[in-house]
Amino acid sequence: MDEERPEPPRRGRPPRSSDAIEAQRQHIVAAARDLFAAEGYDGVSMRKVAAKAGCLPSTLYTLFPGKRQLLHFLWGHIFADLNDALDRSAGEEAPDGLTRLCLTHIDFWLQRPQDYRAIFLVEDRVQDSDDPYFVESAVAARYLGIMHRAIVDGQARGEIGPGNPDEIRKILLCCIQGVAYNLIAIPEYDWGDADRLKTMVIGAAILGLR
Repeated sequence: MDEERPEPPRRGRPPRSSDAIEAQRQHIVAAARDLFAAEGYDGVSMRKVAAKAGCLPSTLYTLFPGKRQLLHFLWGHIFADLNDALDRSAGEEAPDGLTRLCLTHIDFWLQRPQDYRAIFLVEDRVQDSDDPYFVESAVAARYLGIMHRAIVDGQARGEIGPGNPDEIRKILLCCIQGVAYNLIAIPEYDWGDADRLKTMVIGAAILGLR
């Protein structure tokens, strides 16, 4: 009877650790952010992202099945950070809590202008009728919920007057986005002192809502 021979060692690269996979994912996301911010949705391809990230297209597709899924992952990552910043602001008891939340919101984008460009200067295009918009995602729902609760709390404190919280949220978001967009996307115009501008715009909005 022939003796059993041990199996030869397997060739090829050893499987990567979960930490290594996550590190590569974050590297790809950072590369995609810069490309989307600079070139918009149409100007970016998965091959461009792979080239900038220094990986093979096949590796990119194992992590993200398509360009829109990559974009939504990027947006979700950014909004998760924004939600954490807003939660911390909302947790600070203050008579001007809603005002501070709005200013925190603006500051977040001013400190991360590339993230702002990668989100708000890129259109979210659905590919078919069953394809959801990012605004329907759980992270976006959390974001809108934080704003809603802050408005209700502000009404209870008398910081703003009664009214439909959803309508008030839209008004405040227009003010927040207006300041952030102008300072980030139109830097060639002299907007004056950014801190004074954001404080006056949000202060005027809060005053008008009393």
